[in-house]
Amino acid sequence: MRKKWNTLGWISLILALAIFAFTFYLFHYLSPDGGFTTVFQEEAAKPFVTLLFGVWGTLFLFASVMCALVGQIFYKK
Repeated sequence: MRKKWNTLGWISLILALAIFAFTFYLFHYLSPDGGFTTVFQEEAAKPFVTLLFGVWGTLFLFASVMCALVGQIFYKK
């Protein structure tokens, strides 16, 4: 069971990192009309959308840490 919790933790971590990379791309390359541009922008055109994706990634990061802790605390080798 410990291996399953650790696997779930790693999968959650990978998903969190992928979501953070996508959020970075949205923050800096999304135009005000909703399309993507190749020009790097300092300010977000759609800050609420990028905030929601950032929160989603943070939740996956939290899930990853919690899965690792549950696997370590409740299921000894």
